[in-house]
Amino acid sequence: MEKTRGEIYEGIAFQFCKVATVALLAGRFVLPLAAGLCAAFYIAAIAKGKKDTRCFLKHPLLIAGFWGTVSVISLIIILRH
Repeated sequence: MEKTRGEIYEGIAFQFCKVATVALLAGRFVLPLAAGLCAAFYIAAIAKGKKDTRCFLKHPLLIAGFWGTVSVISLIIILRH
């Protein structure tokens, strides 16, 4: 069944709603938290046999490495200030 334009927009809005909720709850730690969880869940997906993704980077291990690095660097920057 094809989605209507309204359903597509609602889906996008729901994704941003989830991001905004995390931002509200985590404050300045949003980036390291979200990036770290992203990396952790991609690693979990790899462990369960997932070899590709919808992300433009295509390889879950590459994505996990990128977001893991972002998480660590952003946390260091936050804690140093």
